[in-house]
Parts: sequence; C-alpha cells; structure tokens
Amino acid sequence: MRHISIPLLLLLCISTFAAEPEPYLESASSPFYPPLARQARIEGRVTLHFTVNELGETTDVEATSGHKMLQEAAIANIQGWKFWPPRCACRVKREAVLIYALSRGQASAEIPTVTVKWFLKAPVIRAEIEAAPDLRQWQP
Repeated sequence: MRHISIPLLLLLCISTFAAEPEPYLESASSPFYPPLARQARIEGRVTLHFTVNELGETTDVEATSGHKMLQEAAIANIQGWKFWPPRCACRVKREAVLIYALSRGQASAEIPTVTVKWFLKAPVIRAEIEAAPDLRQWQP
C-alpha cells in the first residue's frame, strides 16, 4: 500500500505544478468617472464579464448591470487592461465590478477630483471610483 501511495503523491504534485497559472491583473489605466455622469449626478455599480485571451488582453467585454452611461465608461476602461502571464494556452472568463460614487464634498487643491480604490485579491476584481460632483448646472 505504501509503495502505491508514494508514486501517486508524486504524480499529483507534478500535475499541480504543471498547471498553467491563473492570469492576474498586471496593468490597468485608472478608471475615469464620465464627466456628463458627474454633472448629472449619476452613481451606481457596473458589473462586467470579460474574457482574458491567450495574449493577456481583455476580449468579449459585456456590462450586465448599471446605468448605460457608466457601462460605456467601464467597458472602455476594461478593454485596456493587461493580464499576466501574457502568453498562455488559455482563455479565462473573469468578472469585474466598478462602483461609481460622488463624494459629499467639493474638489479643492487639497482634495483630489477623483479617487480610485482597487480590490484585487478577491475572485472578482473591484474598483471604487469616487469623484467630486460637477457643480455646473446640468441641462437635460
């Protein structure tokens, strides 16, 4: 029994290390809050599904929830994301959530116009984009 379990254990260890690594986010431009959405005081959560292709690029980006104006900005941002490893024989489905919120204060020299917080350790990539409201009067 002991002679069978040692080769089996070795085989499991080798197959585990031979598996291709799960791609992780290597680079991403800072998400932006659409100016018109800020002016209209639109806030919300946008959930996106996308595929990481063999080159580490995002493809098949689809927004499944959120305001249309925020969806367009989120899709445009995610299309520029790059994942590592850059070359693998895999196509991986991923999910991201971008949360757009307006801060309660006004922007000033000491307070930035937009703050972005990244949460990359969870299975779902999450970014929170907080912006000072645009105080110009919005005209529908």
